[in-house]
Amino acid sequence: MDGIMEEFENDTFGDELLLASLDSTVAPTQTPPANSTATHLPEYKPPTRSIFPSFPFSTPYPQQISLMQTVYSCLASAKCAVIESPTGTGKSLSLLASCLHWLLDHNEATGAHLALLRDDLKATVNCTHSGPDWVQAYAQRRERRLALNSAIEPLESQQSALCKVNKLIEEYSSSSSISMAKSGRTFSQLAREYASLFPDSLPSDGGRRAREAKPLSVREKTDEDEDKFLVASSLLEVGFPKDEEEEKEKEGSTDTRVLQIIYCSRTHSQLGQVLAELKKMPSLAERISVVTLASRQLLCVNQPVFSLKNAALVRDACLDLVGGPKQKNCVFRAKARVNALSELLIGARVSAHQAAAALRSAGREEKCDIEEAVVAAGCPYYANRAALPLAQLVLAPYQTVLVPGLRQASGLGTDGNLRDTVLIFDEAHNLLDAVAASFSASVSHADLASSGRLLGAYMDRYRSRLSAIALLRLRQLKQVAAAASASISGEFQGLAGQRRHRLDAQQRIRASVDAKETVYTTSEWLLVTGIDHINLDQLVEYLRQGHCLQKIIGFGKWFGSVRSRPRTKPTSATVGLSLSTCLEKLTGGPRRVVKEEDENVPSLTKKRKVVSAQAVEVSQNSDLESCGPGLIALLSFLEALAQSESDGRVIVSPVQVTGRTLQSDSDCVPHDGGLRFIILNPGRYLQGNSVP
Repeated sequence: MDGIMEEFENDTFGDELLLASLDSTVAPTQTPPANSTATHLPEYKPPTRSIFPSFPFSTPYPQQISLMQTVYSCLASAKCAVIESPTGTGKSLSLLASCLHWLLDHNEATGAHLALLRDDLKATVNCTHSGPDWVQAYAQRRERRLALNSAIEPLESQQSALCKVNKLIEEYSSSSSISMAKSGRTFSQLAREYASLFPDSLPSDGGRRAREAKPLSVREKTDEDEDKFLVASSLLEVGFPKDEEEEKEKEGSTDTRVLQIIYCSRTHSQLGQVLAELKKMPSLAERISVVTLASRQLLCVNQPVFSLKNAALVRDACLDLVGGPKQKNCVFRAKARVNALSELLIGARVSAHQAAAALRSAGREEKCDIEEAVVAAGCPYYANRAALPLAQLVLAPYQTVLVPGLRQASGLGTDGNLRDTVLIFDEAHNLLDAVAASFSASVSHADLASSGRLLGAYMDRYRSRLSAIALLRLRQLKQVAAAASASISGEFQGLAGQRRHRLDAQQRIRASVDAKETVYTTSEWLLVTGIDHINLDQLVEYLRQGHCLQKIIGFGKWFGSVRSRPRTKPTSATVGLSLSTCLEKLTGGPRRVVKEEDENVPSLTKKRKVVSAQAVEVSQNSDLESCGPGLIALLSFLEALAQSESDGRVIVSPVQVTGRTLQSDSDCVPHDGGLRFIILNPGRYLQGNSVP
């Protein structure tokens, strides 16, 4: 009843109709149209341009002018384009000139459009209505004010980020801290300059605490070394963030970004060529902030971490240092240092690759300046990520943009969403091949065998200390490695696999041909290998979350180095001296004793047996140190299987032995088989979650 009365009282249009029916001199009010002018906002006028004065050559070729005009018009109208240009026509220069001219013109046009919206909002707020229908006028003003605010907010966010970029460029251009390419100075000299500008980035004790740290005893060091390789008990334990400071930064930070042009190419060398082409246009390069994305393997400056060489090992070691105890954090990860270096990358237009290369080589070239450079400099990788929201031109490889996980991890877009971003794929004829390579993986028979040995040694060492869930996941991983290895050697474990293997063998006998590669779908391969009951998603998630893989690989290196230490014969000078001596002997492990059954065996033969037994033991233990790449390859293969679609295929290459004759083993050459996962339709991965 209340609702009916409210509608009756607020029915101004019906009241006017009733009044018009009673008095002929009053004209009825027309019904307001559905598309009211209350939400009609000032239109954005896209910029136009036909000449490009920043092009490095005074008289461009007609093909170059046509290419630049086409790219500019496509960007101004927010359309997609597929453009082909012959080799040697200055394609990269034309693309950069047209895109950057449009970006600068668009920023100016956006500023003018923002000023119009602000004036309109001010006029709407100050507008007063003196007519009788003030309620409807207020509703229209409110609707228009909300529409103006929703249009102004993102533009103001972009303009504030753009003002910050221009301020940094102006500060570093006016000061002595200019680009290394212009000054010719080393990065350590540049680091000392901005260290003087940011004294808070220096440690309060000057590194005295790290230098005066008391070394651990032998027993404490052994226990600590062994405990740090113990994997997490469950997913609940590894689910909580270890780096609370970094989580607070994420919660407190607002996503303020400039309009970005993401220039993609296949390799980092091609991106370096694009950067060199940009330097040929100084009038544009001096007004644009540039960031080149790269992995930790290329940008890490922590010697123990980047010396691991493998990209997955470097990533896990870096995350372990970032999320570990405070006293073991990476010295380059300090917040003040990273922020200072990120401002240097934007303002002075210094490449993170240059900073990383200079810091890595500073110890060899400038020994006297290395301490100052290390104290002053932050991590180039995290500084690159911190500078990414302010980068107007982003140079990135194909994989960083196409793979959703890599895109989100690198910080591109808002949570990996590239909406309102300009994407340029250079050398796009390689795009499908790059997508296929990004979602493919391979693992060899030797990798599977080494992974099984490493997992077996790890579980034997920590069996009594592992939780039920940890032991279950490691057993599943070892079972997967064994089943995959068996499928390569032809020893299928599942009933369906044995049946399929018998049929394939009969067909090969009839055809009288050697064993060849076999292609399976993902579900079919899991069935024939007998591991279809294992949830690969849960297994991969566990291995990724708690740095589990890094700990197992670290255990292999530690255990192999400890076991392969040279052992000396105990003498009267080394027996019973101290507790530390006994502990060192215990860490070496038990010796292998060779029992001599025949007393008549010559002494030379006995010595050969002892030497051969020691050599076998050392080779087996030292082999654990090199098992890391195999385990990483296995995990990459499992990740590809876990995220595979219906077009995924597993190719099994069996182990083959070929040679001139089969009587002599020396004439036989074994060919190591392996597994490969490929996708048949790379185009489907360019849709949906890959690229918006």
